[in-house]
Amino acid sequence: MSYKFSNAARFAAIITCTALLQACTTTAQLKAAAPGASMAIKGVDRKELPRSEDLGSKATGQYEFMAIPAKGEPLYGILPLKVNGGKIVASIMFFAPALFIGGFRDPYTFYEVDADAKALRFRNKEEEDWYTYIPTKGESERAKNYFDALAAGCVKQTPSGPVADCPPQAAAK
Repeated sequence: MSYKFSNAARFAAIITCTALLQACTTTAQLKAAAPGASMAIKGVDRKELPRSEDLGSKATGQYEFMAIPAKGEPLYGILPLKVNGGKIVASIMFFAPALFIGGFRDPYTFYEVDADAKALRFRNKEEEDWYTYIPTKGESERAKNYFDALAAGCVKQTPSGPVADCPPQAAAK
């Protein structure tokens, strides 16, 4: 018995395969403007820079980070994410709830931390110019609170990722 696919079925199969090949993670290249820096990202251990990290897409939530220079104060903030239009279109065409299951906001491919300038630069391709992100006070405090809670031992792992859940006296330590 042989099966013949209609053009519409072939098109749907191609789009579905393309969406699956996009995967749900992006490999981010992380480096520092000055040597000797390290970086911790929410859900990822603190490691020396430069390094590569596989970061998943997000529908909700952020990647808080703490960049620690060789000398000076740490930089706290939230990694900028890009909206992936291809995932949005594929999800709308085939299964709209997939937007919230797999996520449609991906990390950029390249990040450069400049803790001395209190800035994070990012871009998608090596030949592009850098965009500069300077964390707001609220973003810095949010990331600092998360990493303080992590150090105090009161971060719980939930299905949607790590969540800081400290009593006020534990976070103050």
